[in-house]
Amino acid sequence: MGLPLAQNNNTPKSKEWAQRCKVNHARWRDHTNGKAYVLYVQARTYDHTFRVQAHGKNAWQAVRRYYKGMHGKGGNWVWQCTKVVAVYSCANTHTSQAGSLLHGQAQDSAPW
Repeated sequence: MGLPLAQNNNTPKSKEWAQRCKVNHARWRDHTNGKAYVLYVQARTYDHTFRVQAHGKNAWQAVRRYYKGMHGKGGNWVWQCTKVVAVYSCANTHTSQAGSLLHGQAQDSAPW
């Protein structure tokens, strides 16, 4: 018995779908090039801090890419709802382990 149709890799794909995949892969590759940084982000409306990994040629560009998003059209809601409170170098890109503090206030949960 074969795989269900949704999981079958031999299912023919349309040219439009293949083109969208190529464009999205190129967009992701461009969005994640450069050095990796760990950003500590705080929600502006409630006390919640979380960590994200961003890429750029420097810390400023990594923060800018976080705010703008992968499509470069990040809405104002990202800027209005969150703020980056610290930027660390990324010691391990697979686990998003923070390295040394580059900008902002040191966080209690750093380096993890």
